[in-house]
Amino acid sequence: MGRAEDIYQKVMDEGITALEAFIVDRQSEELFLDFKRSSNDGNDVRLSTIDRKNLAKAISGFGNSEGGVIVWGIDCSPGHDGADVASMLVPLDNPKRFSSLIQGIISGCTLPPHSGVQNGVIETENNKGYVITLIPKSNSAPHQCVVTKHYYIRAGSSFVPTPHDVLSGMFGRRPQPHVFPHFLLGTPSFDHDVLKLDFGIAIHNEGPGVASDIFSICRFDSIPNADDTYFMEPTDAKNWTGMSEFGRQVSLISAPGYRLPPLSNVQPLVVHLGLQPPFDHELKIFISAGSGQSRRYDFFINQSAEIISEQYRKLKNMNALGHYSGKEMQAVAEVILNRHDQSDR
Repeated sequence: MGRAEDIYQKVMDEGITALEAFIVDRQSEELFLDFKRSSNDGNDVRLSTIDRKNLAKAISGFGNSEGGVIVWGIDCSPGHDGADVASMLVPLDNPKRFSSLIQGIISGCTLPPHSGVQNGVIETENNKGYVITLIPKSNSAPHQCVVTKHYYIRAGSSFVPTPHDVLSGMFGRRPQPHVFPHFLLGTPSFDHDVLKLDFGIAIHNEGPGVASDIFSICRFDSIPNADDTYFMEPTDAKNWTGMSEFGRQVSLISAPGYRLPPLSNVQPLVVHLGLQPPFDHELKIFISAGSGQSRRYDFFINQSAEIISEQYRKLKNMNALGHYSGKEMQAVAEVILNRHDQSDR
């Protein structure tokens, strides 16, 4: 994940604790973080003109730069160095409605629209709370703010119109790929007491450019039982080369001349995992992918021994009864691999 995604995930994981820490620490606005107080504190059935303008500038500025996060519901005041710092929590009325209002106008804020913007809601009491807006770096930049007709970039803690030479470079650059990993899970099965889970590490190119020098890494950091087995199987020796490091990690890179077109997928690696009780340790797997023209994406499979044991028993019972579909069993296996609530990009 990038810095913006890290901030967003931290705030959503910690909730109100993270927001209160911003106030205590007098957190300043910076390259990836912006605080906004709604002009009407969310107390309306439509987004105010001021809030709409602030959102549109942020989508343009963060999208044209390295991405960023807006925290709606924090008021700022100048710090000793003149920078705006978080000074007071001002929760929104009906934050779910405010989030929905933002979501409804995102596509009309910039030209072209930024499809990667997402919102998270932190609720408190009395139907109040906060909205966290993640604006990733865009693969479709440059984005023009439709309200002001300017192209913005993030500079320090401000959104500023893009200088002519920078804008010329953004228009003139070749289309870039956007490569990220995703996860393909097979139907689980049993060999006596061993639960066999097979999953593929696939790579998708969502960007408008062609990707080359594509890489994929898979590493086992912890297994639940010392007798558990795992094997990482490359699927295409002709187009992928790499190495195995002590059986714990496989690192692959595409061969020279191999290219992945836009909106295409490739699966360079399949992982075969065998789990059996007792489960004394957590399962930890690190997976990464990217290309020579785009950023690296990491994701993690982390699951506790307790949940693995619980889901193992559930799968064992389902398998014994024999009338559950493969899709139903896959859903349980996804919990073991902690993939039911994660996004890979």
